Amino acid sequence: MISAIELSNHFEVYVFELNAEIGLPSISPGIISNLQQLAHYITEEQINFLQPKEIEDGYSVRSEWVLKHLAVTAAEKNVQIFTRTRISESFLTRNGFSIEYTGAGPNSMGQIECNFLVDDRQWTYSPPGAKHHNINVEPSLQPNFGSFHPMHGGTALTSDCTDIPTTITTYNRHEGLTEVWQRSPEWIPKHGWIESISCQLPRLKKNRTIDAQIQTGRLTANHLNEVN
Repeated sequence: MISAIELSNHFEVYVFELNAEIGLPSISPGIISNLQQLAHYITEEQINFLQPKEIEDGYSVRSEWVLKHLAVTAAEKNVQIFTRTRISESFLTRNGFSIEYTGAGPNSMGQIECNFLVDDRQWTYSPPGAKHHNINVEPSLQPNFGSFHPMHGGTALTSDCTDIPTTITTYNRHEGLTEVWQRSPEWIPKHGWIESISCQLPRLKKNRTIDAQIQTGRLTANHLNEVN
């Protein structure tokens, strides 16, 4: 979303999202150290809606709502966002790439010609049996978050999170909930998970933050703007 917003001043931008909506399911920690970074992309009212809670590492927010607000900004800048859509074929052309895509409806398919292709599938959540984007060409760019490994995340009542091992990462949120991330699902809250997910996240903790996503999104956009 950051790259799309930054690139929208110079390009026609298309975003292909496998899932039903931007931000769901939530697959990244809701932690940002510098809240003012978001002020470049969303309004003060939207930031207040996030109800950021100051914690030791910065501020905790719901990452899925951050993405939804960013998607609104992108749409206002005429970024074309295709949800429940996958790239079915991809080809190299003289001027860049040819992309064929298939959407949720029976007639939701098409083809576009583009100069650049950014492949950010490393952040994509794919449940067992799910279809995947078919990108069999070398993309223009793949954002660099380092290597990824499996992680298990969940949201639990904060009152249930008093005995969590120090090896597990937690972020208390404003609504009396706590976000929990662990390498293996060894710890389970007393009253169970409100929501949970298993996904791939960067090995380095600093690369899982919203700050890292904003910075990398800007770098991606800057690179393509310079090439253009």
